[in-house]
Amino acid sequence: MNLYSFITQHDSTLNLIIEQEFPDKRCVGGKYSLETHSITLFQRDIQIQCKRALGSLDRLQEYSLIVCSHELGHALDKTLPDLSEELALTGNLDILYKIEVNAWNIAEKLIPFTSRELFLKIREESLFHCRKRPLVS
Repeated sequence: MNLYSFITQHDSTLNLIIEQEFPDKRCVGGKYSLETHSITLFQRDIQIQCKRALGSLDRLQEYSLIVCSHELGHALDKTLPDLSEELALTGNLDILYKIEVNAWNIAEKLIPFTSRELFLKIREESLFHCRKRPLVS
């Protein structure tokens, strides 16, 4: 599936940016920017995550779609502006966790045709890291 088509069928105003890798030491597959209303996917990071999680790149396309759907979940989350503001004011990691759970819940509804097992594996890994990492700007 073409990721651009997938995104624009849900929000035609959303921009998709594909970059080689995240410009930091963290391995980040994607990022949604509320300010620019854009999703950036980091190809190399997604490949690294896929290989770590599955042992190969055989399902890279499906893995990428799941990462993309999670970022699209952020874009479609009507509560994100308020939660982001609250997070910025308080630094409360519970709010960050809620933001991530909301995005995953929305994403799950967007891609019922993907492997539920793979989706849950990626979601679980993402939320595990969300709970244990400090806030990074």
